[in-house]
Amino acid sequence: MNLKKASLVVLGIGALTVPAAAAAKPGGDHGHGHGHGHGGNPAVSYVFKGTYGGGGVVAVDHGNGHVKKADLVGQDVAFDLTGTRIKVADTNGDGSATADDVTTGDDVVVQARLPKQDPGAQPFAARQLVDRTNPPEED
Repeated sequence: MNLKKASLVVLGIGALTVPAAAAAKPGGDHGHGHGHGHGGNPAVSYVFKGTYGGGGVVAVDHGNGHVKKADLVGQDVAFDLTGTRIKVADTNGDGSATADDVTTGDDVVVQARLPKQDPGAQPFAARQLVDRTNPPEED
């Protein structure tokens, strides 16, 4: 009888451990997945404030926390303004507000979406440039 009891106990323990193993998540995240992707370096908004130097370059006076952490305050930062939303008055009178209307010495705010840990190499792709010296006219 002892052999039958021992066999039943071993089968019972085996039956209990198989469903637990089947329910475990595959992979090595140990149940700590937070849904932030696999890269660990998500894109965030960097907000640069400073003086426009021409050619897409801004002398950064200050910015948000991401700009400060990346040690970009006090630096000349180059931006690619292709496809950027430009908010500026039509200063050259050509009928459209473009990057050509932003002049050297203007006070600007530039927003870029860059990786949080390391923004990468310049020029940064700017999402938006706002000229605070020559704001767009309201309709």
